[in-house]
Amino acid sequence: MQRLANQLPAHLYLWDNRVLYAGPALDARYRCYGSATLLIAPEGELRLHRQLHADESLICRCCVVRPGAPVFLASGGPSLLALFLDPFLHDLRALADSARQETRGILWSLDGEHQMIAFARQVLARHPACRVVQSELAGLGLPDRARLDPEKVDARVVRAVGMIRSARTRNITTEDLAAEVNLSVPRVIQLFRQYLGVSAGKYRQWHRLHATTLAIARGHTFTQASVASGFSDLAHFSNTFHSMMGIMPSRLLRSGGGVHFHIDRELASHGFSSLSGINSATSPMC
Repeated sequence: MQRLANQLPAHLYLWDNRVLYAGPALDARYRCYGSATLLIAPEGELRLHRQLHADESLICRCCVVRPGAPVFLASGGPSLLALFLDPFLHDLRALADSARQETRGILWSLDGEHQMIAFARQVLARHPACRVVQSELAGLGLPDRARLDPEKVDARVVRAVGMIRSARTRNITTEDLAAEVNLSVPRVIQLFRQYLGVSAGKYRQWHRLHATTLAIARGHTFTQASVASGFSDLAHFSNTFHSMMGIMPSRLLRSGGGVHFHIDRELASHGFSSLSGINSATSPMC
């Protein structure tokens, strides 16, 4: 199985609001996703458990992992599809409605699993264009959007996220964000947990990974891309990538057939949305 997995090329699809990985099954290990993640085993099964809860392992073909907490993942098949969902949790809420079971933040027994598996097989076999994949995702019940959508998100959170996205090379602290949106630090922490499911620091790391991957897809070296996206050096990027994704980026590039990047047309043309000038839900200052 490992030999077959190593022969598979990897495909990475990049939108402003999502990232999709389709390729060889990743190493069996803990990883800590910075966004909610849909996992699909085109063949075989997935085995997962939360850290410190190995006695509550579950086996499934498809599941959604809530963001922020370490989860152990092992794949029984040669390939894997992982869709990293939008940071504002719109995708998560759409998929949560279809889940009949949840075990410590892992949603499983999803409606439409046969359709999800067929979708994963199609991406692996045909690697269609971004717009086709986006249409297929809408068919799975996800919002048909390619840009980060702040609808129904507290305006102060939108402003803070925009600040992180537009100044990712700066080590913006939670204190900086609190001052920017005129809130206390505990309130900023609470709002990020409520609307993104992770801390501001974890989201900053996740967006830097996203930005670095886009720069690599555009032809920059690992070192150029990681430093330009706010990592202190290549080792910092590689270690963060490994802890969140479960594989070293250099090893991913060495997979059979290498990595093939697919960039959404709007992301390629306009870059990441800074969320400036976008109206979002407002709430009383508190």
